[in-house]
Amino acid sequence: MNAAAQPSPPHQAAQILPRRIAVLGFARSGRALAEALLDRGVSVAVGDSRTERDFADLDSFRGRGVRFFLGGPPAEFLAGAEWLAVSPGVPLTSPPVQAARDMGIPVLGEVEIAWRIAQAEVAGENRWVAVTGTNGKSTTTSWIAEMLRRAGRPVALAGNIGVPLSAYLAEKAPRDFVCEMSSFQLEAVDRFRPHVAVLTNITPDHLDRYPGLPEYAAAKARLFDRQELGDFAIINADDPESLAVATRARRVLFSRRARPASGGAWLQDGELFSDLRGAARSVLPAERLSLPGAHNVENALAAMAAAQCLDVPEASIADALTQFEGLPHRSQLVVHARGVHWVDDSKGTNVDATAKSLEGFAPGSVVLILGGRDKHGDFAALRPMAAKNARVVLTIGEAAEAIAVALAGAVAMERCETMERAVARAASMARPGDTVLLSPACASFDQYGNFEERGRHFAALARAAARSSDGA
Repeated sequence: MNAAAQPSPPHQAAQILPRRIAVLGFARSGRALAEALLDRGVSVAVGDSRTERDFADLDSFRGRGVRFFLGGPPAEFLAGAEWLAVSPGVPLTSPPVQAARDMGIPVLGEVEIAWRIAQAEVAGENRWVAVTGTNGKSTTTSWIAEMLRRAGRPVALAGNIGVPLSAYLAEKAPRDFVCEMSSFQLEAVDRFRPHVAVLTNITPDHLDRYPGLPEYAAAKARLFDRQELGDFAIINADDPESLAVATRARRVLFSRRARPASGGAWLQDGELFSDLRGAARSVLPAERLSLPGAHNVENALAAMAAAQCLDVPEASIADALTQFEGLPHRSQLVVHARGVHWVDDSKGTNVDATAKSLEGFAPGSVVLILGGRDKHGDFAALRPMAAKNARVVLTIGEAAEAIAVALAGAVAMERCETMERAVARAASMARPGDTVLLSPACASFDQYGNFEERGRHFAALARAAARSSDGA
């Protein structure tokens, strides 16, 4: 099932890049892109809403000719620009983006530009895999990359998972690019074409940025816009929103509930099955997966299907499925003391992610920490799973009141405001056999810089609480 691209012509990126590019947003992806553009002789202007004191090393970029327009940026930021490169955190409704469009300046994302450079500079065979979805995309992306590595392929794991695609542009050898793509990144792609595209699911999220679910789903669907007949689209058959996505590529379905009528990958009698290489057969018992939980069965099926479309040997797929250790802050056990498990699922930043995380625990066994910045999620959708598997909910952050209203009567609740208080209260009430689960169903930005910082804080507090209980 060779999904590889045709060899790219041996011309240089300088032939496809304009002379001047304005970069809006100077966090990880904007910084990496600016460096890549400078290396290729492009004149760069950087705009950011932050001020000079928020950055530590601008002089090194100024020494290479970069002009900075901070604290806005002002209108002259776009003067002479032939492209505007936007970072994922910048809404396309922001004034600089609207101004660029009014001036006829193309607006492109960091991934789009880096993809064009990679395709232009590598005179060989790049293969592109891209994964999007509301939940599970980081784990699925990493699992696919692990399968490819175990097969001996050179792999670049990039995108929303933390390493910008631009950071890999210094190396010009052909490889498999495996990219996690957020809806924000997909808003600003134009020609980007993955040979294997994966859609894990679409459930309500980021409704503080999108008017509604249709607009959010449309952003996700952009991943498939440029695919061709020889490409593969790996889609969740159990999710109606995902099934509705149109593509010219070959549709390969995966399901945790039943064998897809058109074939693909599925769960049957506790085993992961596939018919992508001929007759239907079991690949692995689900109980052997290295990551627990129903949501990780879905992630495993999606990753397995993608790897099979990339001709990864069966042994490499099985090794990755049984030995991959997972990612920090995704249902990660941080400590086990006195019969109590402390689990960091700080990446559970929306309602559906938290519901799926709760699904993996025994009834009445979870002390659940919820809250943060509300992304306009429907917290009431947590009622059935919280009532079944949570013994108590401890709320923190700005969304505490909305959660209390939505879950009233379904489960015992206490308002703790901060992580310190929530962990202390959890430690005092957790019993042997319980799990203290941080799965907030909210963004972190009310009290933390990102979900990683929130998860690290929880883990440190949990370990301290565990040490204290061991010494009691």
